[in-house]
Parts: sequence; structure tokens; C-alpha cells
Amino acid sequence: MGMKFKTMIPTFIPIVMEMMRVFKRNSKHDQDIKKKDRTAEKLGSLEHLMVRLEKQVQHNRELYTKSLNKIRIWLCLNSILLIAILIKLFLG
Repeated sequence: MGMKFKTMIPTFIPIVMEMMRVFKRNSKHDQDIKKKDRTAEKLGSLEHLMVRLEKQVQHNRELYTKSLNKIRIWLCLNSILLIAILIKLFLG
């Protein structure tokens, strides 16, 4: 067994070297692609920011509507109380 393994080592050396060369070439190619093509990442970031902005606008719109309704209710109550006070002063 030991003798067969020693005779097969020279056979595996070129295979290992070729695999290392291919791996190195593929990794360099992948790095070059990542350096040159970042449009997908930028588009994804822009879409994410737009979605966040739309959510914030929707939240602000809802907050504005709720606040406006509260102010209207408060103004109506104040008007009713003012009318009641004026009636009490002049007729009471």
C-alpha cells in the first residue's frame, strides 16, 4: 500500500496544480466582476430607500390626518362651550 501511494503522488501533483490555477483564475474573475458591476447593488439600495421613504410619507400623512381630526374635535368642543357661556351670561 505504501509503495502504491508513493508512486501515485507524482500523478496528483499536476492535478492539484491545475485545480489551484483554475480556482485562482475563477476567484480573480469573480473579484473583477464585483468591482465593475455594482449596479444591481445600487438599484437594490435605491429601491430600499424609496420603500422606506414611502412608508415614512404614509406614516406622516396618517399622523397629520389624526392630528387634524383631534384639532377639529377640540375646536368644536370649545365653540360649544363658548356658546353655552355666552347664553348663560346674557340669558341667565
